[in-house]
Amino acid sequence: MASFKDLVFTPAEFASIAKIDRNLVSELEESGILKFTKKRVGNVDRKMIALEDMQEYFRILRSNPEIAAEIAGSNAPTGATAAGVQTLANAATVAAATAHFVQAPRQKKQMFYNVKGGTGKSTLTAQYVMRAAMTGLKVLAIDLDGQGHLTLNLDVMDGHTRPTIYDVLINDLPISDAIMSVAPCLDLIPANLGLCNIEIPLNLKARREYRLSEAIKKIADRYDLIVADTNPAASILNGSMLVAADLVNVICATNPLSFHGMSLVMATIETMEQEFSRQLELRIIPNMYDNREVISQEVLGELRAGFPEHCTKAVVNRSADLNEATKRRTSVWDVNSRGVAATDINTLTEELLR
Repeated sequence: MASFKDLVFTPAEFASIAKIDRNLVSELEESGILKFTKKRVGNVDRKMIALEDMQEYFRILRSNPEIAAEIAGSNAPTGATAAGVQTLANAATVAAATAHFVQAPRQKKQMFYNVKGGTGKSTLTAQYVMRAAMTGLKVLAIDLDGQGHLTLNLDVMDGHTRPTIYDVLINDLPISDAIMSVAPCLDLIPANLGLCNIEIPLNLKARREYRLSEAIKKIADRYDLIVADTNPAASILNGSMLVAADLVNVICATNPLSFHGMSLVMATIETMEQEFSRQLELRIIPNMYDNREVISQEVLGELRAGFPEHCTKAVVNRSADLNEATKRRTSVWDVNSRGVAATDINTLTEELLR
């Protein structure tokens, strides 16, 4: 078992994440674009890629489109040179080639939301921010749920002793003082039970719905992605995050009760849009899907029929790997890099980061 910050990846795992041919990995090492580290596995020293080295690889691609284009050209099934590097001439070709790699997202401030509990929201939030951080994006996770499940998922066990967003919004603590580092490229504002008492004092504050947005703006330029896990309620704090967010990710478990609750979720979002003259971008993420269950298939079909412009193509299947990752407080990649859960989180992350 390894915490997220200590993850290492085999060349095959790295190739899968980077969407390149496995044979190209050694060439990336020789060119200095990718670094390896040695890890003792049993009685053998194996060449592995550390989390920080994977992140640096993606940062190089983002800052050097020409290198990304050459790698994409090398990865193409035809037209590669003997050396494995092909120069792509025009900007359109470069753009197409670099589409293989995760770019800084268009919607920087995102929230995972549902007024109903038990939809798997905190688990998906944790896996999403870890997966985004794996690509070298600078990520800030904000736990807005007094249960602190995102905080626990990110392996922070002393959240009860740390400042939370309560201290920022109510006690005027600078938001930077509430931020802690969880892993390379991943920071967190944790939560604890004290956050459950925020509604009354927040209600008494001037510009209550804007305080969170104004606080986030002060540190937004430090990050490529800011993601909040919200509490399962139509609360003032959640309303504040709706004001701050660029993208609302609604988690809907594929069961009848969760689907029934979507009407309240959509009504809440519509009310916020009207009250604050905002047009929120919305994604609905089908979660806990089981293709063996007729009811799960029916709910997924109803979601796609009822919200065709909002429902994600990615569907997160019910998986023991997600539960195991939550138990270990780590990424699904540490549990089973070839499993369904890892594939689902990859697909979902790529869709939400576009």
